[in-house]
Amino acid sequence: TGGRFRDYEVASRLAYFLWDTMPDRRLFEAAANGELRTADGIERLARSMLDQPSARQAVDEFFAQWLRFDRVLGSVKDRRRFPEFTPELAAMMVQETRMLLDNLVWKDGNFMEAFTADYSFLNADLASLYGMPAPSGEFELVRFPADSHRSGLLGHASFLASNAGPVETSPTARGIFIREQLLCQHVPNPPPGVNTQVPEPTADRPLARRQRMQAHVENPTCASCHRLMDPIGFGLENYDASGRWRDTEAIEFEISGARGKVASKTIELPIDAKGEIAGLASSAFSEPGAIGRLLGESRACQECIVKQLFRYAFGRMETTADRETVRSTFAAFRESRFRFKELLIALVRTPQFLDGL
Repeated sequence: TGGRFRDYEVASRLAYFLWDTMPDRRLFEAAANGELRTADGIERLARSMLDQPSARQAVDEFFAQWLRFDRVLGSVKDRRRFPEFTPELAAMMVQETRMLLDNLVWKDGNFMEAFTADYSFLNADLASLYGMPAPSGEFELVRFPADSHRSGLLGHASFLASNAGPVETSPTARGIFIREQLLCQHVPNPPPGVNTQVPEPTADRPLARRQRMQAHVENPTCASCHRLMDPIGFGLENYDASGRWRDTEAIEFEISGARGKVASKTIELPIDAKGEIAGLASSAFSEPGAIGRLLGESRACQECIVKQLFRYAFGRMETTADRETVRSTFAAFRESRFRFKELLIALVRTPQFLDGL
């Protein structure tokens, strides 16, 4: 009886992991027939499950939870600075990211291309934001020209705009996202009482955001954490708070005008996009595309994808007891040349998935 009950538990785990819903009749029959008692039996059923539309929805839900690209739907931007940023455009940004990921998964591409792809799926509005000619149709596959400064997820407006403020960028937020979501490295919260505000530019200190954030790396209280985040985010400073490319940063500050009146002045300052990913060997870069290439080639990032899927499948963080499951799943993922469907199959084949631990 215990074995039969376990069969139905495995069927339920498979359904909620690969379909994000309860088992259907075929899964219940497989459980009743004892087909889910071996890794090979689970794999046979899992492969047929991945052919169903529900699998696409479940994988999309995993990506949304991991990469959080739909947070851009709640982003607020200054209407004077970014008049083109509307709820409709934000929804288009989400669609672009979803389509790139879907294309890699369901056409069996190398999933690490998500960080380096020299193409995306654009419509006229996104093409305009990216400074490119409008495609003839809606969300067509478009190749980026070499001078477009776009490649992979880190060039998507969904990521760039959701990790920025209403007016200014946030190198820290962008760096935290990469460190935690793409490298699976925890960044502690700032100590209580620490001022986390970046100074505003002034007439006597008309500095770019990078220079105004210098206290983060000079103050010993801040430096240990900010050196993990800010140098990554600085490499993305050529993208403004809406995700549009810029060669210079517009700095606005107040000056004293005639008869004591206060006036506003704007100057353009060059952007320094040099940085590094602390902890990764030979990770210095001078332009944003290099960050995606470094991540795509990094074992830390590749393993993080496995860990993120583990967390989604089991509903908890991995521990030292899970090391063998993560190791064997990663080995299969790498052996498949990073095919995401093979990663799904590798995880459901593990003894841990069978036992539900």
